[in-house]
Amino acid sequence: MTNAQPISRPSAAHSAKNATAPGLPNQSRNDSKGRTPMVGKARTLVSTTAAELAEGIDDELVTYTPHALNELISAVAAREVAGRLRERAAWHRERATTWAWVTANSDDPCVLWHEREAKALDRLAGRELESVERGEAR
Repeated sequence: MTNAQPISRPSAAHSAKNATAPGLPNQSRNDSKGRTPMVGKARTLVSTTAAELAEGIDDELVTYTPHALNELISAVAAREVAGRLRERAAWHRERATTWAWVTANSDDPCVLWHEREAKALDRLAGRELESVERGEAR
């Protein structure tokens, strides 16, 4: 058994616009309960904060071009990478020293490997810092 649904007569479609909907130009300043919308308060707060920030600006501030800012970021990142590489190299040197003490053999393959890794990481850190000095930081 099918359930028949009544069909209403076709008529003109209702407008999708609601004259009192938020954001439309004819919206009143107060809602139906007499309250002021929060947008006005937010704009006042932002305007006040912006004015205070504008007063705080002085000639000691530096403005970077996009290219100069990218170079600065690259230089800082390269220095950070170099620092991390040196930390890791120090860890390898410590492991080599510890392993040499434990095995009582400074020619142990593990000791030699850790020493080689420490030297390689120091070279990489040096290259990172050289690229910063030459202005070639990535």
